[in-house]
Amino acid sequence: MSDNKTNIFASEHTESPVQTIRQTMSVSLNDDDQPVISFATNRGKGSGAQVLPVGEYREYIEVLEGYVKDGIPESGPEDNYSAAETVQRTIHSEDGVISFRVRSGKGAKPAKLPTDSFSEVVELLRGTVDAVEAAAVSLTTPAEQ
Repeated sequence: MSDNKTNIFASEHTESPVQTIRQTMSVSLNDDDQPVISFATNRGKGSGAQVLPVGEYREYIEVLEGYVKDGIPESGPEDNYSAAETVQRTIHSEDGVISFRVRSGKGAKPAKLPTDSFSEVVELLRGTVDAVEAAAVSLTTPAEQ
């Protein structure tokens, strides 16, 4: 009998969006030496990291908090806007999943969250704003000798 196995559930990702964010969130400098926050909300085909300038992160969270409070509107047109503006223009809810982007254009992947996880995810992200901004400062400020 062969030891070769095929895992039937190999492509299944059972992590919650909060678990995925906790495992993937980081602050780094992009190619232009600007601090960016990066995190994934889900894994698998068609998913990718949400990457946005740290300077836009606080407003991005505030926009998401507004959707937690007031609900998701009908979808609108996409264009080249800030992370918060892009969320406002792309957020929609369908079949129990809330989807939105932080940027538009080629390669931009949406964050996809189960509706029942949305509030918890936004609460987690809100709790990281000060740490994200502090990390960006530490990346861009020369170390004291």
